[in-house]
Amino acid sequence: MRIVCHVCGEETKRYGEKNSHFIYRCRSCELLFVFPLPASTSEIYGKDYFEGAGGGFGYVDYDEDKEPMVPAFKKYLALIQEALSGKGRLLDVGAATGFFVRLARDAGFEATGVELSDHAASLGRSRGLDIKTGTLKDVHGTFDCVTMLDVIEHVADPRADIDRAHALLSPGGILVINTPDAGSFVARAMGLKWHLVVPPEHLYYFSRSNIRQLLESEGFEVVLNTTIGKAFTLPYVLKTLHKWTKLAIFDRLASLVARSSLARFSIPLNLRDNMFILARKVGA
Repeated sequence: MRIVCHVCGEETKRYGEKNSHFIYRCRSCELLFVFPLPASTSEIYGKDYFEGAGGGFGYVDYDEDKEPMVPAFKKYLALIQEALSGKGRLLDVGAATGFFVRLARDAGFEATGVELSDHAASLGRSRGLDIKTGTLKDVHGTFDCVTMLDVIEHVADPRADIDRAHALLSPGGILVINTPDAGSFVARAMGLKWHLVVPPEHLYYFSRSNIRQLLESEGFEVVLNTTIGKAFTLPYVLKTLHKWTKLAIFDRLASLVARSSLARFSIPLNLRDNMFILARKVGA
């Protein structure tokens, strides 16, 4: 069976297997992706995904895990404001419970979100946030900024989502993507042991060059591609170590720490294995 790259259309070869899923690598642009794609991933993103019982995926506690990331998110918003020369209508894709939507709203944006998980979206709405249950295809209107923060690697068809974002953006609008960098030193050194290789949660693994190629082919100009470090709660770090090593001790420690006073202790971390991208819509 001929399996072609979803970015450049060139031939691919099998790269390896993890979590009972095959990963392929493009011979030309080096995109890594899961094939065959799962029939559905929606069941992954239920209540358990956000509350620490996601079978090795997701968060220990979404709200607590996100709290230490506020400084990074505020950097995102500052860069967005600079690129837009102001504020405007912002759509956050994969908004979860609305953590970033709230920060954007508080910063003066007219912020809304869309989220696949009805559990997370409902929780966000109960907090007074404008979050729609669904996907990008369910969103209508015009926006000055569309954000996909740690989202594009999860979706079944990144090209379709980027194309839809382009259609929703006003002329000169900004698409913001944060995603793992499969071309980073850490990713290349670790291979399939890289902690961000987690199929079927992550389905696509981009590098700086192939995501630029994809964005440009969909009518965007990349104006910034950098790395912004984050801080993570101790339970989240321990759960990540469990994913990385498969040692049960880290999973047990994560559960214990999550119930202790150490749950809010955070660790600043920048392995330079993620990329933050601002891309401007070109043309109408």
